[in-house]
Amino acid sequence: MSTRAQLGIRHRQVRESILKLNVQEYAKIVDVRVPTVYSWESGRTAVPQHVLATLESRYGISSGWLLTGSGSPIVQTKQEVASGGEQKRSIMQQLEDHVSHLRELIEELKRHSPQVVAPVRRKKSDRGPRIPMLALGVSAGLPTASDDTIEREIDLADMLLEHPESTYFIRVVGDSMTDAGISDGDTLIVDCALQPRSGQIVIAKVYGELTVKRYIMSDGQPLLRAENRRYKDIAITADMDFSIVGVVRNCIKQL
Repeated sequence: MSTRAQLGIRHRQVRESILKLNVQEYAKIVDVRVPTVYSWESGRTAVPQHVLATLESRYGISSGWLLTGSGSPIVQTKQEVASGGEQKRSIMQQLEDHVSHLRELIEELKRHSPQVVAPVRRKKSDRGPRIPMLALGVSAGLPTASDDTIEREIDLADMLLEHPESTYFIRVVGDSMTDAGISDGDTLIVDCALQPRSGQIVIAKVYGELTVKRYIMSDGQPLLRAENRRYKDIAITADMDFSIVGVVRNCIKQL
């Protein structure tokens, strides 16, 4: 196909798709007869330079695109070019800020990531040591258990483990949950079989790092809340690498 024919095709695209004019309307704005427009668009004659200049100056149609097909059919003004550059710089700054925030979040999670001590592998049928529960108040002295003071015997596993095969001991690192009574070095009993509910304390995994936080649903948006005013909430978004590992059921302390 000749260059003149290609110019005619692009010229017709401009008239129909961009200017949205029929042949008669277009002929009036460029001050030519209708057959002349048909001659340009069929490629029999070339579109004159003064028509190309008029299309560019009045309607922002790129004469370079009409002649070569390269670039955009719409001419960008200097203001538009500058605006595009500013917008690009703004987007890049937002991305850099987002990456910086993620790095800070991951570093904080690493510093306070709880440690998995051991999974519980005890079946319900197993019998562990049974400890007497006394039916009287305890003073500061050492109590003496006798048959008439023993209310019943308890099995700690039966009391603490609802789903033994899905329960883990996890040691706390850090002080982000001190206001909930969970301190550095405490051991948490975590049940991975439970579905978390808003308000419960959970073990969550954020970008591969474990963290213990209170799980909150606020206006349909999940977030992880520390029980220490020094730490900010972690808002969970759809693009985050996030999952809840389990629900904290008990906290074991060494006194």
